Amino acid sequence: MSSTRLPLLIALAAVMAIPSAKAVDRTWPGAAPCNASLQACINASAAGDTVLVAQHTVIDETVLINKPLALRAAIGYRPTLAAGRVIAGTVSAVGNWSWQVEGFDLLQGFISINVSGGDFADIRISRNRVREALSGAAEISVFKPSDISTTLRYEISDNDVSYFWDSFDGALRAGIQVLDGGVGSSSGRIRENRVRATGQWSIGILVSTQDRNHRTEVLGNRVQGGRSGSILLRQGSLVGPTAGTLTAIVLNNVVNSVIAGSQFADGIKVDAYDGVLNLIALHNTVTDASNGIDVYADPAVTAAGEIGANLFAYTGSFGLQRFGAATSIGDRDNLFFLTSETAATPGLSTSSVFADPLLRHPPQDAHLRSGSPAIDRLTSTALLELLLADNLPLTDGDGLRRFKRANTGAGPQMLDIGALEAGDSTLLHAVPVATAGISSQLDDPVLNNIADAYPHNVGNWNPDGGPGVYNDHPVSLGYNGSRWYLRQEDLASYSSGARFNVFAPGFGSGRYLHQNTAGNTSGAFTTLNHPDLNNRPDYILLVTRNPGSGTVIDLNAPIAVNYFSGAWSVYRMTGTAMPNLGGFNVYFQPPSSNAFRHRTGVGNTGGNVSLIDHPLLNDHRCAKFHVSQATDLVVSNPHQIGVYYSPSAQRWSLFNQDLATMPLGAEFHIVVDPQSVDCAGTLFANGFE
Repeated sequence: MSSTRLPLLIALAAVMAIPSAKAVDRTWPGAAPCNASLQACINASAAGDTVLVAQHTVIDETVLINKPLALRAAIGYRPTLAAGRVIAGTVSAVGNWSWQVEGFDLLQGFISINVSGGDFADIRISRNRVREALSGAAEISVFKPSDISTTLRYEISDNDVSYFWDSFDGALRAGIQVLDGGVGSSSGRIRENRVRATGQWSIGILVSTQDRNHRTEVLGNRVQGGRSGSILLRQGSLVGPTAGTLTAIVLNNVVNSVIAGSQFADGIKVDAYDGVLNLIALHNTVTDASNGIDVYADPAVTAAGEIGANLFAYTGSFGLQRFGAATSIGDRDNLFFLTSETAATPGLSTSSVFADPLLRHPPQDAHLRSGSPAIDRLTSTALLELLLADNLPLTDGDGLRRFKRANTGAGPQMLDIGALEAGDSTLLHAVPVATAGISSQLDDPVLNNIADAYPHNVGNWNPDGGPGVYNDHPVSLGYNGSRWYLRQEDLASYSSGARFNVFAPGFGSGRYLHQNTAGNTSGAFTTLNHPDLNNRPDYILLVTRNPGSGTVIDLNAPIAVNYFSGAWSVYRMTGTAMPNLGGFNVYFQPPSSNAFRHRTGVGNTGGNVSLIDHPLLNDHRCAKFHVSQATDLVVSNPHQIGVYYSPSAQRWSLFNQDLATMPLGAEFHIVVDPQSVDCAGTLFANGFE
């Protein structure tokens, strides 16, 4: 990999601070000047302020922003703009400025920002849902014209976009787009978005740049698009000479076309007409497209990079196409199945794999089944070098851990080909109705005879949509020499028919057994110590009591994780002493769209319940996910929790098993396993999960 390492551009942008002196947080609707329209509240706010929108009912306003401003949904709220309404900004403030939009639903509208001045612009658009603009305008757009030299940084992440454009008018029509021209430099990240772009001329994600030094990272997106590509990256212009450099890292994306089979449709398309192209395209999965990755570089272009460890299957034509100067971009370790390539195809690396990848439900569900030749195919050295050098997330296309397994001896971890790393498993365990006692044995191949499986559990009130079962008891997971078992730490018998989500994380960094000792236990805390977890306050954790073997000390109390001074701890929320025997199964990973924090607020909490809002959980009754409590020691929820699904709301919720009121400001860490979202046999049934 060292020979194809990309230059890290725009270092200045990564460290520049956005001034926020005297910034004010305002809530709308609220006190004056936010007691009238949302637009009036924005107009009365100063540059650098934050406007938090705390309203569930539909807002029939177009929102125009002409200053650096953060516009966000308040905790627990999902503000919705009426059909045809938009959020748009044009900012030309002198100096350095930032602009943010987070947490909105738009019905047939769009979010756009024009950069028309200033020295440095920081744009962040995240967690929005945008539905099909009638005009054909991009649902999410960042535009910097060629006559502006502003240094640009952008992040477009965790958005859910539906887009449609079906006629050719000479323009590039995309659900998410970044258009960047002129001298100077830009850098940005388009991460973990879900884009369904239907219509033959619809593009999912578009980055088009000319005359700039532009670095873009396209990471972990799930994208569908039309003829011009589900993902299209373009350097230069067809209509006149330009210059500039496009540096692109395209990693962990899951791509399939909505029109492949009936019409031509590229998966990932990269065109360079002028200047320089540096392309790294690794660990993407492209199915059901005409070509998997299609790269063209004009003969005058300087092209370099690497295309490796991608999975191409069920394409109408080739998995990998390189034309012009793009033939200088190397390839390695790509897997081809039902594509036009064979082992005799000229120009392909001898490390190419030609085999059925054993996808779970091909071509739409591209998770790997057991026995896939894509599993454990590669060592981690090259990818890990790239991720650490460029500060890229250590996650896969599901937003879960990329590094899950290790060699039996010393050496690097093993990796799968494609975007989705195999290894994690989610189970549903039902305690037999006739079972008496305090323990219930699990029986599944992913756990049996695996002492170091270190699973996790959370009570599931009604996984089958039937009557719910409360189980207000602290539940641990222990191992008896051949089987894992659930154990009630208060020594009470299970509630009849109690059910639990059980998570068996794959091997590798991010899972271990923490043993309580006198040296790491003090008061109500035991301090975790793992080199990959220490000094990671942003990480998401699951912790489950493991009573250990030999002398067993019961832990009859709710627990939570807490971060302080560089280390995570497990806290006994009753405040009583943490035992220094036994320990905890620990899972940890970087935050992502599927590993996130849920906070309780007025907008999502009532009684003993707090409603969760997540695209893989909403309207998915059979979803199984995993939860641990967290606390800042100011707000705690000292109660046993569970999860349940409301058919009327079509949403999942957290609840206190003893019916105690859920406090506002409580925090929970949640991990969603995308392989366990829908009922058996229906995952990806609608073609886009």
